[in-house]
Amino acid sequence: TMHLVARADRGIASWSDLGGKSLLLGKGSFGAKEGEKYLGLFGVKDQVKLVDVELSNAVAALKNGQVDAFVTAGSWPAPNVVEAAASTPVKVIGMSAEQIAQTKRDELTIPAGTYAGQSADVKTTTLPVVAYTSTAMSEETAYQLTKTFWAQKDAMSAQAAWWRGVNAGLLAN
Repeated sequence: TMHLVARADRGIASWSDLGGKSLLLGKGSFGAKEGEKYLGLFGVKDQVKLVDVELSNAVAALKNGQVDAFVTAGSWPAPNVVEAAASTPVKVIGMSAEQIAQTKRDELTIPAGTYAGQSADVKTTTLPVVAYTSTAMSEETAYQLTKTFWAQKDAMSAQAAWWRGVNAGLLAN
């Protein structure tokens, strides 16, 4: 799940508002590469001041005002976004349907209330993670694995919130 996390006091309400702002992408990660791609797709790549530090420094840099925003990828709730939202007023920035289509990624909704101060759903993109097998697995074993997963999903969701984002609608992916 792509997250664009901005300080709430920096006037960033969309990706296009990043012009003239400082952004931490991180180095070499999927999220960094994807974030850089989105900056180009959305026409702000040459207007953003990229901060060249590791993503592990994102929360401190945001909190201390050294950056205006950071990009991270990971299942929601993302621990670094939880930490940032708990210590600094932030806004998780979504994407329009047109922007999501430009990315050629699947759409995902981060539900309202996932992060401190997030009062509305946030539309963003995701790269699905799937489990699959070869035809060498017996149908009975595949059935038992599937049945066990869905039977335990609520319990798993209670232990790790990101399991709540898994639903039958995602099977189409």
